[in-house]
Amino acid sequence: MNSAYDLLARYEISFAESGIAKDAGDAQRLADGIGYPVAMKIATEQPIHKTDMGLVRLNIDADHVMAAFEEMTRKATELGVAFDGVLVQQMATPDIEMIVGIKQDPQFGPIILCGLGGIYTEIFHDFSIRLCPINESDARAMISELKTAKILDARGKRYNIDAFADLLMKVGSMATTERINELDLNPVFIYPETEKLGYIVVDARIVK
Repeated sequence: MNSAYDLLARYEISFAESGIAKDAGDAQRLADGIGYPVAMKIATEQPIHKTDMGLVRLNIDADHVMAAFEEMTRKATELGVAFDGVLVQQMATPDIEMIVGIKQDPQFGPIILCGLGGIYTEIFHDFSIRLCPINESDARAMISELKTAKILDARGKRYNIDAFADLLMKVGSMATTERINELDLNPVFIYPETEKLGYIVVDARIVK
């Protein structure tokens, strides 16, 4: 789990401040350092739906961090989920949720994907794909192909397409230079142009 966020940091990709707690005391110390409220989720490389399985907690205050840690690790154990601890994370301001991912195709090599993310990924199947590497023109074309693109450029609230295109190019570069079989960034919150932060990665999973 740490390796995914370490990789994002190397490519200067914005992500919510976080750390992995191995015990309840660790969780409390991390949360105190990050600031409240925090989000907490099981740190696992398994491709599971953490929210559906009850392995995510949001808006946790200082009085409930240790109890949340114990409850989540107990539930993960009961469900047979292999985990490295609990990810304690800065609560990101929610907005439009996107997904960005890469996979290694046995015939074509690294492929990058982007689309509508969060719980809607498997419902609407709104995504576009390119072979890596990609340039700015490719990244913008990927975004424009999405049905979601109409929301990102809605009248009166234009979202930061420049920042999101830059994220796609960084991930595309990562796909060709790193030994990665899969990378999933989901959700990625993308923000309006009026906000200082263009996007933030909330959850990252890497398979090497």
